[in-house]
Amino acid sequence: MMRNSEQHLHGAVAKRRQVPENLLCNLPMDILSTILSLLPINDAIRTSILSRKLKHVWCSHSNLTFDKGTMRTTYFRPSTGYYGVLKDKEFIKKVDTVLHQHSGMGVEHMEIKFGLHSKHADHIDTWVNFAIAAKTKEFVINLSGRAKIAFFIVLSRGNKWIAKEEPYNLPSQLFSPNNGPYLRCLELTTVSLQLPSDFKGFMNLKSLTLVDVSITDEDVQCMLSKCNLLEFFEIAYCGMVTSIRMLRPLDHLKHLVVDICRKLKEIELNCSPTTLKYTGAMVPLVFASTSRLTNISVVFLTCQSALSYIVNDFPSTLPKLKSLNLLCYEREVHDMSSLALLCACIAKKH
Repeated sequence: MMRNSEQHLHGAVAKRRQVPENLLCNLPMDILSTILSLLPINDAIRTSILSRKLKHVWCSHSNLTFDKGTMRTTYFRPSTGYYGVLKDKEFIKKVDTVLHQHSGMGVEHMEIKFGLHSKHADHIDTWVNFAIAAKTKEFVINLSGRAKIAFFIVLSRGNKWIAKEEPYNLPSQLFSPNNGPYLRCLELTTVSLQLPSDFKGFMNLKSLTLVDVSITDEDVQCMLSKCNLLEFFEIAYCGMVTSIRMLRPLDHLKHLVVDICRKLKEIELNCSPTTLKYTGAMVPLVFASTSRLTNISVVFLTCQSALSYIVNDFPSTLPKLKSLNLLCYEREVHDMSSLALLCACIAKKH
């Protein structure tokens, strides 16, 4: 009697274990692909061992994020108490393997976030070409391997951001007309960029982010002038940039973020943004109109006269302003009337 009960229990457990797999495998392929697209690429690949039907479903994964988390070997070292450090050669090998097996179709988002340099150019070029061929809509290249806040921390401690190796130079293929119709979002970090002379622009690009990018004033202006649908533009820690100027109308630009470009002297854009975030030295801010500005956040890192700047260089009319955050450093305020005038100016603009 006991033996029969044990057999019955074992059969019930085995049956319960089979149900999830059967249910999963019975789903249509398009639904399976959608489910797997919600997983990180490393977890999606692991599903290939569950059944024959699932073996190749991940190969059409639409979200290809390659970083220390998704490409790291998940082993634990008891002696140190930490997971093993992912080396650049191991990272490159894993990315190469995944892209070799991927179908190259249906890629919505592709992100490379790892500390790589010009010596890895052959591999990175292959990845960029894959993104182009796959008609990727959102393309992120962060070859610092760090978050943006890391740049600010280094600078705030009085240290210069010094790359140990020459930055990777983006290939001209990325800026070819064939890539223009598909790209919606482009984020570049710690790379070198030189636009080809025949650059026609990204006709459907809506978001552009440049962080620690070696780029000239002319190429910044060229990119802005040839991305007519641009809604979001961020430029940060670009040490070569001295001027951000665009006299041609940027009718769709709504959000402008400028962070600590140390040589920057002026910002003049023919647009009417709704959001402005600026961190750096006091420079003239010139827009075609400030009538749409609703949110402003300004951090001045130099000890200059905030009173003079607010009165003379800050936008004078802000009819739709909802939020104004201004952080600046005054060595001294000679009298309370100056402080009162400053507060009155800010209140008037609000």
